[in-house]
Amino acid sequence: MKALFGTMFGSAMLLASASGAFAAGGYLQASSEEDQIAKEPNKPQLVTMPSTDAAKGIKNNKGVVILDQTGTYFTIVGVQVGSRGGTGLVRIWFQTNGKDVDNSNCEQSIPSPDFTVVMVCQGVGEFKKGDKVNMMYSASAPGLGFVYKKPAGEPAVPSVIFSGWKVD
Repeated sequence: MKALFGTMFGSAMLLASASGAFAAGGYLQASSEEDQIAKEPNKPQLVTMPSTDAAKGIKNNKGVVILDQTGTYFTIVGVQVGSRGGTGLVRIWFQTNGKDVDNSNCEQSIPSPDFTVVMVCQGVGEFKKGDKVNMMYSASAPGLGFVYKKPAGEPAVPSVIFSGWKVD
């Protein structure tokens, strides 16, 4: 039975790879090792990502993602929400070509100045070659946003980590 399962699995993998089911499209992982803290309440700001950690085809221009092919893309951003002195709400949402994406806003409450949490915002959409995708954020009070941390002897905790890839 074990050999039969292994043969069936191997055959399925060969068939899938030959048919292009595992063909790689473009991808990007970008991040930020900087605090992104609101200075004014409820004023949308561009989420910046100075670091391109890995990329194939898709470009990162400091937080503006430029898609290299027409198709369907999966995008996800994780942010380390926190405070540099305040409490309130932090929001993040996607934009395409400078326009807000419907139903993409995510919100996190910051109940105390020492509170941090990871918030995730994601989506799937149809895009054209050259489309620009970015994230915006706002906070209900100054001092709230995305915080960077560097624990001793451990990897950094980026304020922002973005991943996106073409799924078809």
